[in-house]
Amino acid sequence: MKKFIALGLLLCGMMSNAFAETRYYEVTSGGGQSYCDAVWPGSQYNGVRQGWNNFYFVACMKN
Repeated sequence: MKKFIALGLLLCGMMSNAFAETRYYEVTSGGGQSYCDAVWPGSQYNGVRQGWNNFYFVACMKN
C-alpha cells in the first residue's frame, strides 16, 4: 500500500511539471534569478548546465 501511495505522489509530481517549459541560455559569466528575469520575464532560475570551453548554460523555467 505504501508503494502505491508513493507511486501516486511521484506521478502527480511529474504531471504538475509536465507543462513547464525550460529554456537554456549560453553564457560565459553571470546567471542566477536576475539573469532569468532579464532574458525571460516571469521565469524561474533552474540551475546551470555545463557547456564546452568557457561556456555554460543557464536554465530558466516557466510554468
